[in-house]
Amino acid sequence: MNLSLILTTGLLALQPAAEPELQRPSGAPAQDVAEPAAPAEAVAPAEGEAVAEDVAAPAEATAAAPDTAAAPAEETTEVAPEPTEPVPAEPAPPATDGERYVVSAGAGGPPFYDDADTAALRARHGIEIEATDRTEGPRWRCLIADPACGRSFEVNALAAYTYRGRQGRVDGMGEDPRWSSGRAQYDFWMNLPVMKEIAGDKLFSRMTLGPKGGLIFSDGGSTWGNLGMAFRYWMGRGRWAPTIEFSSALTFKIGERELKDAGLGEPKWKMTRGPLGFTADVGFGLGGFGAIVLGGQYDSPLAREEIPDQYRTSAGGAFFIGFRGNILWGGPAAAAVATHAITQRTVEAP
Repeated sequence: MNLSLILTTGLLALQPAAEPELQRPSGAPAQDVAEPAAPAEAVAPAEGEAVAEDVAAPAEATAAAPDTAAAPAEETTEVAPEPTEPVPAEPAPPATDGERYVVSAGAGGPPFYDDADTAALRARHGIEIEATDRTEGPRWRCLIADPACGRSFEVNALAAYTYRGRQGRVDGMGEDPRWSSGRAQYDFWMNLPVMKEIAGDKLFSRMTLGPKGGLIFSDGGSTWGNLGMAFRYWMGRGRWAPTIEFSSALTFKIGERELKDAGLGEPKWKMTRGPLGFTADVGFGLGGFGAIVLGGQYDSPLAREEIPDQYRTSAGGAFFIGFRGNILWGGPAAAAVATHAITQRTVEAP
C-alpha cells in the first residue's frame, strides 16, 4: 500500500506541468493578437524559444492596447463669483489760489473743469470770455483804418497851418526870414499789424506799422517828396476808438515856383536840387476818421562853394499843426485841396 502510493507520487512528479492561463486586464475586452507569419526561409524555432515568444507577445499587446475603458465623468459645479466691493474714489487735491480741479465720476478720462475753474484760467492769461463790445465789421473793405482789419491801405490828406523859416541868403546877406504859410500833404499808408489782440473768437489789431510816401506842397510852389514809416496805436476795439499816430520820413526838394509868376503866361516852375531833409509828426485821432497833427520839417542846405549860385539852397524848416484824415470821408480831402489853393494864391514867400 505504501509502495503503490510512493510510485504514484513519483509518476505524477515526472509529468510536465500544465501551461499557465494567460491573464488579461479585467476591464479591457479580449483582443486577438495575431502573430506575424514567419517567412518561408525562416527556421522553426526550438520548443523553448516558441514558449518564450508566446509569453512575450501577449505582454507586448497588453502594453500597446489603449485604455479604452471610459473614466467616470467628473461632476462640475458652477461657483458664483464673490461680490467685489466698490473702490472708493481718491480725494481731490487741495485747492490752490482759488482754483478747484474736479474729476468727473465715471469711467475715467481726462479731468473736467467747471465754470469757476474756466473763469480762473481765463483771468490768469488775460483772456476775455466774449467780445461783446464790437459786433459790426470794418468799413469800405478796410480802406478806412479800423482795429478789426489786418493789413490795410489808406490815402490820407493833411491840411495844416505852417510857420516857415529860412537861414537867410547863401551869400550871408540879409536877415533870416520868418513867415506864416500853409501846408497840404497827400500820403499813401500801408498798415501792417505788429501787435494783435484776441477777444473771444475775434482778432483785433492793437498796433500797426508800415511804409508811407507822398507829396508835400507849400507856398511859392515849393514841392517835396517824402518816404518813411507810419505808426498807429489803437486804444480800443471800436470804429471810433482813440488812436495815437506817429510818422517820420526823409524829404527831398522837387521844385518851386514864384508866386508873382502865377497866372501870368507860362508859370516859371523849375526843378530844384537839394539834399535830403527830415519830417516827423505825432497825432491824436478818433478811429479811422482823422487826427489832430503836430509836427515839423527840416531842409538841409546845399551851399558848397563849388556849386553854382543858381543851384544853391539855404537851410530851412517849418512847424505845422493841422488835421489829417482819410480822403474817403471827403472832409479831409476838401480841406487839403482848399489849403493848397489858398497857399499858392495868397502867400508870398520873402
